[in-house]
Amino acid sequence: MNASEIVTAFGAYYEKSPANKDRILGKLSQGIVTPKYCTPIITDDTVYKLSELIVGDLVQGFQKAWTPKDDIKFTPNELRLFHMKVDIDLFPDDLQATWLGFLATGKVDKKDEPLIRFILEHPNQGILAKINSNMELKEYGKGIYTDVTPGTAGITGKSMNGFIYQIQNGVDDETMNSLNISALNKDTIFDQVELFTEGIADEYQDVEMNVFMSSKWYRHYHKDKRSQGFYQMSSDADVKDNIDFTPQNVVALPCLSGTDVIFATPKANMLHLTKNLNNKSSIKIEERQRTVSLMADWWEGLGFGINGIVWTNLQKTP
Repeated sequence: MNASEIVTAFGAYYEKSPANKDRILGKLSQGIVTPKYCTPIITDDTVYKLSELIVGDLVQGFQKAWTPKDDIKFTPNELRLFHMKVDIDLFPDDLQATWLGFLATGKVDKKDEPLIRFILEHPNQGILAKINSNMELKEYGKGIYTDVTPGTAGITGKSMNGFIYQIQNGVDDETMNSLNISALNKDTIFDQVELFTEGIADEYQDVEMNVFMSSKWYRHYHKDKRSQGFYQMSSDADVKDNIDFTPQNVVALPCLSGTDVIFATPKANMLHLTKNLNNKSSIKIEERQRTVSLMADWWEGLGFGINGIVWTNLQKTP
């Protein structure tokens, strides 16, 4: 906890004044979005094992001889859950001789200081809000797991393998479907998205699914559609994201912010795996020698049940 700038600006003393928690502001923080588009799976496993049944062609012309066609196989798929945590130490007494002194009133039990509840629950920059923001913006989409260094705090964004990493691997090993719609362009994105949906396999053309992209490309899609003379009527508000002549919809996914990634798959195939997820919001509070420690740990992962029914504009790594 760093209050040095407060001390520099306002002085190293507490001034009894109308100052209160409402005067501590915070920028908006991104909430959790991605999991609501996934199929939730609560498990005690740390590796969630699945198998795909693949049946080849069976029908053949009749003959009296026995000519079996046995092209039936099961393929394995493992989805990993990642163990993550939050560790924080707060020393409320650091604030007593500052303008923020109203958050550290000198209680004997430091865990009961107003600071603790305030820093947990601030709607924009509190601990709970920041966990959600970190997961959505740095882990769910762009996360790339890196082994921890013993005794050193881990880097946010390196706690799990997010969707982009998994999709790129799927394209590289040719288990996922890569559609070449060229580099995204704000003046052609409407046609590019239609080209993307036309590349979905015929047997899935009539299956409802979301075409995910960043908020930037979502806006450009609607602007480009408008520029071509398509105007949304107020009565059409409930279908504004529908891609014409398909059951697909464009959806802005915050975890893809800052990227040009587009992907689509049925919701049943897009999995959000959790173990002890309630621990993420049930922060444990401990006090030791005037220091208040806040901690949480849980397991979480994302993945696809069947790689072969994921479509993306990502191309093979050169």
